[in-house]
Amino acid sequence: MTAPTPYALNASFYEQEELRRKQGGMLLQMNPLDAEEKGLENGMAVRARNDVGDVTFTLRITPKVPRGVVVAEGVWWLAYAPGSRSVNALTSQRLTDRGEGSTFYDNKVDICAMDDKK
Repeated sequence: MTAPTPYALNASFYEQEELRRKQGGMLLQMNPLDAEEKGLENGMAVRARNDVGDVTFTLRITPKVPRGVVVAEGVWWLAYAPGSRSVNALTSQRLTDRGEGSTFYDNKVDICAMDDKK
């Protein structure tokens, strides 16, 4: 899921170096038990991937995130992203069946270490 951050508003304010520094980079937050099952460690580069794309993040392990969920805060500008994509690369352009709204709220991803070639 994507969540707001106290340091930006959607993709606004990422031109402010101080606010980017306070946020600590383009992080993906994960529950400690999920990270342990995948052999992932705090601060390592990870890849979130699905059938739409893949994105590089720095992992932050925290018990504040429920099991089975990962959280990316904000929508980082590509100029400041650790890879060539930001979180929006994981969302479909498809519209919902009912009401033709955005489908970006339902977004399944797999998380792996950057050196995992699977």
